[in-house]
Amino acid sequence: RSHSLELLPGIGKKHLNDLLDAREKEKFSSFEDAQSRVPHLGKVKEIFVHRILEELKGDSKYYLFVKIPQKPQEHRPRRDFRGR
Repeated sequence: RSHSLELLPGIGKKHLNDLLDAREKEKFSSFEDAQSRVPHLGKVKEIFVHRILEELKGDSKYYLFVKIPQKPQEHRPRRDFRGR
């Protein structure tokens, strides 16, 4: 199984373990806090923004931050009570 944090771009097993270990010691107070406590993580705010934009486009298999977009329903002509 994978953790939902692995769905963020640039978060692999190593960063995931580092994030979870740091969070276990003390919860993160901000993106900057996470960035300073987890070495080589990169710009945390940009990682989240990238993921949210991807989800808003509707191209994701999994959705963490955005409601799953509804697929447009196919328009079918209405029939009268006789099936016409």
